[in-house]
Amino acid sequence: MSLILLPSSTHGQSMQDEYNLHLQLLNHSNYSKHIRPYIDQTQPTVINITFNLIAIRELDEILGKLSVIGMIDMRWIDPRLTWNPADYGNATYTNLEMKKIWKPDLIIAHPIDSIAAVGYDHYHYPLLVYFNGYAVWSPGDVMTTTCKINVAYYPFDTQTCTLTFIHWGSVKTQMVLNAVTEEVSTKFFVDNGEWNLIKTYAKEGFIENTYPTYNVVIELKRRPTFVIVNVVLPILFMGVLNVLVFFLPPQSGERISYSMTVLLAIAVFLTLVGDNLPKTSEPMSTICYFLLTNLVLSSVIMFITILNLNVFYKSDQQQVPPSVANIVLLLSCRRSRHTKIQDITIAEDDVQDIVLKKEKGNLEKDSVKPPPKKRWATPDADDANNVTWQDISRLFDKIFGLLAFVWLMVSAAAFFGMVSTQSVPGVKQ
Repeated sequence: MSLILLPSSTHGQSMQDEYNLHLQLLNHSNYSKHIRPYIDQTQPTVINITFNLIAIRELDEILGKLSVIGMIDMRWIDPRLTWNPADYGNATYTNLEMKKIWKPDLIIAHPIDSIAAVGYDHYHYPLLVYFNGYAVWSPGDVMTTTCKINVAYYPFDTQTCTLTFIHWGSVKTQMVLNAVTEEVSTKFFVDNGEWNLIKTYAKEGFIENTYPTYNVVIELKRRPTFVIVNVVLPILFMGVLNVLVFFLPPQSGERISYSMTVLLAIAVFLTLVGDNLPKTSEPMSTICYFLLTNLVLSSVIMFITILNLNVFYKSDQQQVPPSVANIVLLLSCRRSRHTKIQDITIAEDDVQDIVLKKEKGNLEKDSVKPPPKKRWATPDADDANNVTWQDISRLFDKIFGLLAFVWLMVSAAAFFGMVSTQSVPGVKQ
């Protein structure tokens, strides 16, 4: 349990008293900032730590970097920094320059750039020392660490990063980093426009059961609105435009240019989007598969459009094969007046025979002739001869237009369903 002292009044204290106090604390021969503050050097020095999170500066998915602005409050006892308040104008506390006093130099265990102690170059952070040797130092800094990013559910992903602080060169027999509370203070926290702070807590630990650590765990959830509006919906709308090529009349002569324009637009947009997506394969982002699906769909539509135009502009002198013509008639539900249809009726003689047998009471089950089975109407030769290559092309437009639309909707529904429920196959929860 940490000792909390509040500054008291210092009535009667003069500048000379403060000057004499500093001389007494810093210039006597018994003090060295290179020796940790504990009389029995076989016992560890206990540092009580509390972390204050001020802002999320950046979470770079591409580099795997978390950068936060925070303040780390450290408190310990230094028995060499004690005095009698009555000898110095009732002064119960004073501020000392951090360069002249021993202090815990905590560093980030997994830095992304250079290795440096928190607040090492901010000389405006003084140490607050009380007359009983209780010291308080609260440096603030921009703290950057590596963070393993999981973008499988992008842009509905949640990231958990850990800031690990260690005291360089100290083992657990020399230093104890004590988390005063698991709660991380957020009273000065400023919301981030891209990330929403879900949970944060602190705990102490050890590396290899030897080096003491202080760990701050930060859980962030992405705000997906920007990505949905600027990435997902444009891709979906371009996919719908791509499907509309099947509704463009072939006689316009614009089908190839239209489908090619949409294909190039999707390819260029995917290039721009891919530059801003995390470049990781463990696991691959689900949105990458969604974008690839749209690109494949656009390529398939381009291929089918070329083949379909080739069918549409075939010469009428080249006769449509009868088997193909019958399939077209069947799928398009076309039937002329010449189509032969067999009536499903029972012959009149059979009906009279059944009535007489019923009257005589000798009707047997097997004596009743079953009615003839219903058969499909079969087109005659005139229907098959009337099918043109343009009819086949229009049927292809309907079929492939429907299939392309279903493909687009199913891929979009699968993407939103998996990322919103966070149940992507093959990805660990």
